[in-house]
Parts: sequence; C-alpha cells; structure tokens
Amino acid sequence: MDFKHLASKIGFDEEDFMELVELFITTTLSDLEKIKQGVSTNHPEDAAAASHSIKGAAGNMGFDDMFVLAKKMESQARSGSLENFDAYILDLETMVKNLAAN
Repeated sequence: MDFKHLASKIGFDEEDFMELVELFITTTLSDLEKIKQGVSTNHPEDAAAASHSIKGAAGNMGFDDMFVLAKKMESQARSGSLENFDAYILDLETMVKNLAAN
C-alpha cells in the first residue's frame, strides 16, 4: 500500500499519516470486537454501529476495500441480518493485519 500517496491525498506527511494508521488499527480492532459481540449475542444494531465506525474511518483514510466491506456489513446489519458476518470479520481482520505489516 502506498502510504505516501494516501497521506498526500488527505494533506498529511507520511510520518503523521502513519500515526493515524496506528490509531486506525487500534480503533478498528476494538470495533471488530464489538461486531463479534453483536454477532455472538445476535444484536445486529451493535454490529451495524461498529461497522459504521469502521466504514467512516476507512473512507477518511483512503482504505477503499475496507470501506466497501464495512459499508456492506453496516447495511446488512441495519436490515437485521448477520449472515456471513464470520467471513466478513475474517476479511476485515486480514486487511487490518496487512496494514499493520506495512
């Protein structure tokens, strides 16, 4: 992932952007735990709220794949369905791990 390019798109230098990436990772991992809890307790509204948080942050950071997935999750959870959320969670966790590896 080209962090320098993403940083310049939102008006940050690469060092400051990397600090935001670290915060994003921490926050997203927390939101993922909230989604897991919502799934395990069958509370789609909780999963929707946490998905919304991830969607907004990912969109602001330019992480388009995460944005699209979180948007799908939010929409689906708002309609009351948690179907396939285990797979969605795994996909998001993989994306976050890839960010952390950079």
